Amino acid sequence: MTAGLERRILLLVEDNPADAELVSEMLDTGHQPIEYDILRAQRLADAEELLNNKEIDVVLLDLRLPDAAGLQCVKTLLDISPELPIVVLTGMDDEDLALACIDAGAQDYLNKEEMKPLLLRRAIGYAITRLREAQLRDLRALLGGYRSLSSDGTATAITAITAGLGSVRDRNPDTFTKMAQQYLQLLTAYLEQLGYRKEKPRDFMAGLVTYLGDLGAGPRDLIDLHITALEYVVRVEGMERARAFVIEGRLLALEMMGLLVDYYRVGSRRRFIAGEGR
Repeated sequence: MTAGLERRILLLVEDNPADAELVSEMLDTGHQPIEYDILRAQRLADAEELLNNKEIDVVLLDLRLPDAAGLQCVKTLLDISPELPIVVLTGMDDEDLALACIDAGAQDYLNKEEMKPLLLRRAIGYAITRLREAQLRDLRALLGGYRSLSSDGTATAITAITAGLGSVRDRNPDTFTKMAQQYLQLLTAYLEQLGYRKEKPRDFMAGLVTYLGDLGAGPRDLIDLHITALEYVVRVEGMERARAFVIEGRLLALEMMGLLVDYYRVGSRRRFIAGEGR
């Protein structure tokens, strides 16, 4: 691969050898900012196997395959990978079907008889970009929902003034930064146990909650930590990983809320029984 170029994995689902060769030639025109590693499947079943075992960036999908046709091709692939950018390849008389495929979740379509290198590359690029923009909007909406619950909310500001306290982030920004880093580590460990069925990092969770409780933190401080960790992931990680952190991370936030409530309910008594504060 040429230094500085972006490489993408493209799955070409096409049973016609001549059409497959044409696509490969069009994408191998040289002097382009993006290079494609092309994986080819001649049947829908072959495409399913590749999707289950490979990281695919985009799919070019013929709608007339030996083992499937039409909308079913799109629906089957999206059942395996719902966030998959798909560009449908059609014939002259398939425009209505192509539009139905877009309604079903495909990003774009190209008429094979009108396909040229520039149009092909542009359709692939737009398909990926459209999907990423939609994902980014979803992420921003989810993060916006979290922010409405954070210490930036008006209700929290009023409560803080009344109680004579501000959020942990405002009272002790250095401590908050360190805790946010710890929370990100916790979130990563928590998601790993969800994906690989490991034991939950319970000691890590309990330790961080105790630290929060000892600082006089409340639920909105916990949301502050959660948002800070998620915003870092969105900036640094890939889109799919960021979505997993945002969506699956809700489970951790809920569990941590429960532990924080439990801290204030019985935490002081537990410390006294353990011999602290005597």
